[in-house]
Amino acid sequence: MKKWFRVFIDILMVALFIILMGYHITGNKVHEILGVITFILFMIHHILNIKWYKTISKGKYNFKRTFILIINTLLFISMLGMMISGIMISATVFEFLNIKTTMFARNLHMISTSWGFVLIAIHLGLHLNTMLLKWNKKMKDNTFEYVYYLLLLLIIIYGIYGFIKAKLWNDMFLISQFKLFDYNQNKILFYLEHLMVVLGIALIVYNIFKFKKGGKKK
Repeated sequence: MKKWFRVFIDILMVALFIILMGYHITGNKVHEILGVITFILFMIHHILNIKWYKTISKGKYNFKRTFILIINTLLFISMLGMMISGIMISATVFEFLNIKTTMFARNLHMISTSWGFVLIAIHLGLHLNTMLLKWNKKMKDNTFEYVYYLLLLLIIIYGIYGFIKAKLWNDMFLISQFKLFDYNQNKILFYLEHLMVVLGIALIVYNIFKFKKGGKKK
């Protein structure tokens, strides 16, 4: 399968995940439909990367490889939790199943969604190496080199700000059993902040492993 198709699937999946965070913007029906599409894309992602599963039991495990395995496993569990709980609380797409909505299902959906959002950002950060290496080489000794690095720094700062503003830890650790949305917030700004959270976390993870690798070389 061509690499561009895998990249397209990944970008689309992340984009839909960000849109899904705005339940109050899309409404329930669109939210459920996009949720099903996202899960299908997630399964396609795994099928396209089936070779990775064949290598799990082969070779030695260093810190990064072990970390990737843990993150991928937790992300897969989170996605399953999202889909199962989504079916359990569905009021449109899976309404025909006549499953009674419970607080357990709602809580499971909140936890798995918030953790899945963070984990997919970490997962992205672990695979930014190839793309950013190309950009870093292009920008090195370039007129816009410092502007480029400043932009990356601003994304990280804005991402941290967005994470704090969204209070994602409330959902991740079920501190509050009810999700509170700011209905007065600009829709574009809401999605922009969540995009920055994803990119910010991804860049933090990327740089942690970059400096760790650089330290080893020294």
